[in-house]
Amino acid sequence: MATEKWIAGSGVGLTWTSLDTTALNSLASGNALLSGTQIDNTTALDVYADVEVVLASLAAVAPNFVGVYFYPLNSDGTTYGDGRFGSAAAGPPPSSYWVGNAIMVAATQAQQGTVRGIILPPGKGKFVLYNQMGVAFAASGNTLKYRTYNRSVA
Repeated sequence: MATEKWIAGSGVGLTWTSLDTTALNSLASGNALLSGTQIDNTTALDVYADVEVVLASLAAVAPNFVGVYFYPLNSDGTTYGDGRFGSAAAGPPPSSYWVGNAIMVAATQAQQGTVRGIILPPGKGKFVLYNQMGVAFAASGNTLKYRTYNRSVA
């Protein structure tokens, strides 16, 4: 009988790797932002990714979540997804790019949430974060990280 198990991806693997730090600072509630770091999955061809959103202390109110979207690099080689979020802009992004929500707590505190099991397409792309915390992100101390992995059958 075959046994399935998780294995580290060939890209960044299981090490949490930073995608953004200062770009998320002061992102207004209701706005979205394209991450500054491109994920290149053309060679590694990893199947899954997890995304971790860490927010410095803020006074979150309902609906208290951060939407996570994946924007593929289009064939023109410069535009990601629908091209709306090169810089912070009013959201939400189209639902066709949605990969999950990082649910947070409606409270005044530092926040951390993870979206797991995102199917990572071949090619290049960037994550987009959509702030639905009810308030702007803090002016500093916010990060976006990811890791990649696959399944193996032995």
